[in-house]
Amino acid sequence: MTAEHPPLRTRLDGMLVLLWGIGSTAAVAILALTSSLGSTLYGIPVVIALGLGVAQAASIVLAIVSPRLAVVISVVTLVAAGFASVPDGASPWPVAVPTIVASALVLVIATLRSDWRVGLVGWAGGALGSILVALVAARPPATSGAITADLIVFWSITAAAMLGATLVVNWQDVRRQLLREQQISASELTRREIAEERTRIARELHDVVAHGMSAIQVQASSARYRIPSLSEEAAEEFDDLAATARAAMGEMRTLLGVLRSEDTVVETAPQPGVGEIAGLVARASRAGGAVRLDDRVAAQDVAALDPAVSLTVYRIVQEALSNVARHATGASTVVTLDRSGDALDVSVRNERAPGRPASAPAPDTGGHGIRGMRERAALLGGSLEAERTDDGGFVVHARIPVVSRGTV
Repeated sequence: MTAEHPPLRTRLDGMLVLLWGIGSTAAVAILALTSSLGSTLYGIPVVIALGLGVAQAASIVLAIVSPRLAVVISVVTLVAAGFASVPDGASPWPVAVPTIVASALVLVIATLRSDWRVGLVGWAGGALGSILVALVAARPPATSGAITADLIVFWSITAAAMLGATLVVNWQDVRRQLLREQQISASELTRREIAEERTRIARELHDVVAHGMSAIQVQASSARYRIPSLSEEAAEEFDDLAATARAAMGEMRTLLGVLRSEDTVVETAPQPGVGEIAGLVARASRAGGAVRLDDRVAAQDVAALDPAVSLTVYRIVQEALSNVARHATGASTVVTLDRSGDALDVSVRNERAPGRPASAPAPDTGGHGIRGMRERAALLGGSLEAERTDDGGFVVHARIPVVSRGTV
């Protein structure tokens, strides 16, 4: 399982609060250090030292809300402090320690709040400004060695600070991208689950509702042949009912085409099973078909079947009988169940219909029914064949690998 991540907005708000806390604390410290050390160690007038301290402290806080302006103020303050100070040979010059710390903090915060380009410009500006001060304002007792060492320390610390902040920014960008990808993946997974559920509903809709609609159509279509005393007016009513049922079947197939997906996994909930096929055959017989069940599977084998296998066999028989009722009304039909090794063979064979109503549709081997049966068989590693017989009938034969409860 993946770990739960707090919302991105929450994490950003937390980071902003942290920056405000660090920036405010550092600003107060820098203000105190710059104003006091500037006047005592570097000979800067107190008022000017205080002003420089305020500017450096302000640049730290300002970097949170306006990184570019903060970088400019930091560089200008660095140059002004260098020109205003008097080197004594013992203290770092031309960049004092508080200025180094303040510049590093400004670069870190500005880079975090903007991007690496702002930090790079700020670092380059500070480096050039410090060189300018060293070249123009250097005077005894400051030595070239001490000045060079101070510049190297300043450049190194600020460069490390800027690069570290850049790495953090890049890490945050990668993390945000990963989180976005996870959200997209979760959304795609949800859409796929919805599509799979649609397909499951579509299959069950076709298998269950179509079977009932077929029974209505068959009984209505064959009423004039089964009931000799039926009046012509009543027969026409039954014909209209059969036509309405066929139209509803056509509309349902259109809807099924919208719902169906090409590659989905079907939920195999243990609903009806092989044990209910006898009742299915009996209902088909009552609807006007001559249907017979030849069950050669032992009762204990039926009870041991995996629910997915049992449901698949039931649905195949149900759909095959529905096809017989639609396309070969009244044809003699045999449903055969047989156990052959590690597979269950199921076949539904019908003869040619003796008196097919003129309004009945032509057989269709490419509809959703045959396709759905093949998909159900294939999902369990089985196969299904549907073809015409030499005598004008039709046969559906499926071979489903047997998986018993408790087997691996």
